[in-house]
Formats: sequence, C-alpha cells, structure tokens
Amino acid sequence: MSDRNTADYWNPVYDDGRDWKQVCDAEITMFTHFADPQPGQKALDIGCGTGQLARCLHSLGYDVTGVEVSAAALLKARARTYTMGPRWVRHDIQTGPPPGITAASMDVVSFRLSFQFLYRKKQILEMARSLLRPGGLVYLVLPVLERESLPDGRRSSALPTAEISRLCQGWHVDKWDLGWLDHLILRKPPSHR
Repeated sequence: MSDRNTADYWNPVYDDGRDWKQVCDAEITMFTHFADPQPGQKALDIGCGTGQLARCLHSLGYDVTGVEVSAAALLKARARTYTMGPRWVRHDIQTGPPPGITAASMDVVSFRLSFQFLYRKKQILEMARSLLRPGGLVYLVLPVLERESLPDGRRSSALPTAEISRLCQGWHVDKWDLGWLDHLILRKPPSHR
C-alpha cells in the first residue's frame, strides 16, 4: 500500500472521482460563530483536496490559498472555481510552509480531514502557529476513533480522543462535533504577565 502522505497515493483517489465529506451549512455556521470572519483576512487551507472548504472560506470574505500535495485534486479544485476565488498551490506541507507564505501572515490555517494523515503532527501544528497573525486560529476537522457513528472505512485514519487532547495542549480550544468528526478552533492562549 502506498504512503497516504504522498501524491502517489492521493492522485489515483481523486482521479477515481472520490472526495471527502461535503462541507455542510451547520459546519460553516459554527465556524463563522467561533472565527468571526472579517473581510480581507487571509486563510491557508492545507490539504484542500478539491477545494470545498477553500471556496466556502472565500465566500466568507477570506483571501484564501488552498494547498494540496495531489495534482489531480488541484485540477478538480481549479475546474470548480468559476470566478475569482482561492489560489491553488501544489506543495507537501511536511516539507515546510508553502512558497510565499511567511510567518505571522495568516488569520486562519485550516486542516479539514487532512491533518490525520500527516507525520509529525505536533511540529506541523507549531508551524501553523508560526504562520498566524495575532488573534489568528487553526481550524481542525478530525475523525474520532471512539465515535460509534464513525464509518468503518474511516477507522484506519481516525485519531483517538487522547491523541487529539495531547495535540491541543498549549492552545485555547473551542470544539463542536458533527457526527463522527470533531471540529476544533485552536487559538494561542493569551500571554500571562
């Protein structure tokens, strides 16, 4: 079996027409409630796939860059963007920040159903933290291993609750769940004087 962290694995998945769970109205409503998007803020959608979340963020007023390792996914993302919309960048986030993305330049860094496939999760979260402007947030959507409603086909990539809790240490966390997925908004905690 191919490594699920590479384009060699994901290109055939997207070429076969498969895609991830659709972004639903409830998810966007909750995200908007916690994130309070403002026009002109910048968002980086890592592991954007065919661009579902990136396009939703764009519709909320964000200046969005979608990052994906799979050329096949980006081809579909570009085809589904009919007007001005997100920029699409092919990049393996495990090698560092995407080209042109600098420290303290993003208001949102999102990983929707992509984070669970990454190695060095804690280090990737720290990189995401370094990309955030003051007041910025990381948005994670993760399958949770202990959820009874978790589809069998998602079990191998789901994260245990204890691992999710460890990853969130050092962050202020807002969380909601929709079925078998945890939706987490992570913010840097306020500095203590």
